[in-house]
Amino acid sequence: MYPLMHYAAVLVVLSNYIANHLYGVRIPANIKKLNVKGKLMRNLVSFCSVVLTLFLTFSTNSLFAKEWKVNEESSSVRFIYSLEGAAFRGRFRDFSADIDFDPSNPEDGSINGIVKIESSRSSSAEHDEYLMEEDWFNPQEFSESTFKSERIEISDNDKYLAYGQLNLAGVDQPITMEFEFDVTDEKAQFSGYFMIKRLLFGVGWDTTNWIADEVDVQIKLELE
Repeated sequence: MYPLMHYAAVLVVLSNYIANHLYGVRIPANIKKLNVKGKLMRNLVSFCSVVLTLFLTFSTNSLFAKEWKVNEESSSVRFIYSLEGAAFRGRFRDFSADIDFDPSNPEDGSINGIVKIESSRSSSAEHDEYLMEEDWFNPQEFSESTFKSERIEISDNDKYLAYGQLNLAGVDQPITMEFEFDVTDEKAQFSGYFMIKRLLFGVGWDTTNWIADEVDVQIKLELE
């Protein structure tokens, strides 16, 4: 048998299996039994190659459609606030996230996150005491802050936008989180950012002359 016929025979078998068992499509028996040469042989090879190409394309895309697990040791949730014009940084040591995301189908994804309020630490021990008070985070009554996405889409700058509800100090407010999602092999890097106004959540003193209303939140997650 000529090499081309060997190749065609293998493609026919594989294509028939894929079409029949995975997609419910049956290749007619008269096509499989053709003793083809020349142009007909090339057409058959082309047909089978298309079937295999489509299968491999769908299989590759589905590799990224998964529920990702957060590697907490290599991840961080940080916040930045301004006090008398100077920037101060803080972070949450205890957090978790459920991320179901496929970069090729962002609209089908979901992002849910939780931080434990008492795990908050800033660059100032004095500030940490204030943050745990009733006027601020009040962890005795509200032990967690949560985010639940409602819709995800691609932004104009090839990043992603997650629209959802942030619950902080018992108050729900809509926010939009911009994020990047880079997949390498079986791991992914998630980098997200959003800004909140603390007074909308009833957090902190009403004055903004001393401490700013705006707080930046930066999220970096290593996913597996």
